[in-house]
Amino acid sequence: MKPRVIYDFVAHHAQSRPAAEAVVDGQKRLSFAALRAQVDDIAAALLAHGIGHGDRVATLAPPSLDFWLTYLATVSIGAIWHGLNPVYREREFAYLLDDAKPALVFVRSPYDGRQYAAELRAVPSSVRTFVTLGEPDGRAVSLAQFSAAGESVTRAHLDAARARVDVRDTAVIVYTSGTTGQPKGAMLSHNTIVQSALANAGWMGNRLESTVCAAPTNHVGALNNVCMNLFAQGGRIIFYPRVDIAALGNIRRAERPSYLVTSPTGFMMTMNAPGFDPKKLDHTQLIVCGGATTSLNILEAWQPIGCPIVSVYGQTETCGIITHTDIDAPLVDVALTIGRPLPGCDFRVARPDGSVCATGESGELQFRGPYVMSGYYNRPEATRDAFTADGYLHTGDLGHCRDDGNIVFVGRLKEMFKSGGYNVYPLEIEQAITEHPDVLIAAVLPMPDPMYQEVGHAFVMPMPGRTIAPEQLKRFLKERIANYKVPKGFTVEPALPLLPNGKIDKQTLKQRLSALDA
Repeated sequence: MKPRVIYDFVAHHAQSRPAAEAVVDGQKRLSFAALRAQVDDIAAALLAHGIGHGDRVATLAPPSLDFWLTYLATVSIGAIWHGLNPVYREREFAYLLDDAKPALVFVRSPYDGRQYAAELRAVPSSVRTFVTLGEPDGRAVSLAQFSAAGESVTRAHLDAARARVDVRDTAVIVYTSGTTGQPKGAMLSHNTIVQSALANAGWMGNRLESTVCAAPTNHVGALNNVCMNLFAQGGRIIFYPRVDIAALGNIRRAERPSYLVTSPTGFMMTMNAPGFDPKKLDHTQLIVCGGATTSLNILEAWQPIGCPIVSVYGQTETCGIITHTDIDAPLVDVALTIGRPLPGCDFRVARPDGSVCATGESGELQFRGPYVMSGYYNRPEATRDAFTADGYLHTGDLGHCRDDGNIVFVGRLKEMFKSGGYNVYPLEIEQAITEHPDVLIAAVLPMPDPMYQEVGHAFVMPMPGRTIAPEQLKRFLKERIANYKVPKGFTVEPALPLLPNGKIDKQTLKQRLSALDA
């Protein structure tokens, strides 16, 4: 069976391995047959509530069975799903509900002390129906009421709705982080998600027996890199509602997942946990690390697990992972490169005039092919700007190709700053800083300077139980990078602020810099 649309995975696994475990969420455990039955029930209920092809449906829930069922059911009938993060506030909810204009919203409420159903109802929007996934709410439809309405929908009606779904149809809108303006909704088609999942499952192979998903489900990382890649292989997804290192440690010991998707900050948080011992993760068969390059120091600390560690690269606009290092690549290559593109992907490194860079010459990373978004939802101008005239995606990321074909990631084009007339790329400096054995992770940002225009300032987090002084770092860096790249200021902190997706929160660090400069 060659899947065409996302629901094909549900149908295939339910038929080929119906009794195999598909989902674990606390005490709930569903087989693939049970998963299909519940997806079908929710899909029928959506049709009964007037949701049809192209309508938007949102889910506000932590990583959970609630998210997975509502996502699979929504896309199965040709409606378009998007996620709402429980950490959002009224302003963010208002923007997203106005932009996507969902007709129906599934909402876990109450949750973590917040009455989300009431919060969302207070926001002016196009939402016709709110379905509560928690306690009954007199002004919203309970899940039981919602599901009961689906009993009036015949199997023929459900099958007919699914037959109308085309591979080119948008399945999901994933909103970008919005660090450089208002978030834009990247439209990912059924074909894009299916082809990406199949391509990644292809190189990951039988290592995809099981995984833990604790990442925000409105991010492409959780949806595709974790869940869909594993689902394509018929693996078991273990949900947990938040990133809690101690709780996740207990889950891993009990469930022994084979596939771990993480980031440099994920490595960092786990290493900082009391009693960290990589040998306790001997059930892990594959570690995939993205979000940024990972220092060799960190990779070596995890090497005792004995499984492959792979560096990957991707964006929301590329449906997640679009490059990866070889399974058997030496750790130094995992630390220094992001590997090669997935099969079937056109790739080039381009100069500003569109010409292709020579090997070793840095330029913008550009991709074209089945793994790239269709465009931005209701943003025709932004969509045009996102692509070159011949259809390549502008990533806004810089890199170069080595002689062996591996791509070296240089950094974000928008993060580059000029110091004394020289171009400075923060990532290069961050990598140099993390080569120091006492450093776990670093973030470099520019700050104004009366002589050099801008200079770098480094925020540094030491390895657990170690300390390091700024003067030590300056001396260390002067032996490794040009003088104009060496940060003029250093702030050493026991922990750096993180975003919900696990990346370093550079906006918060910029605010701290502004306070230092005032």
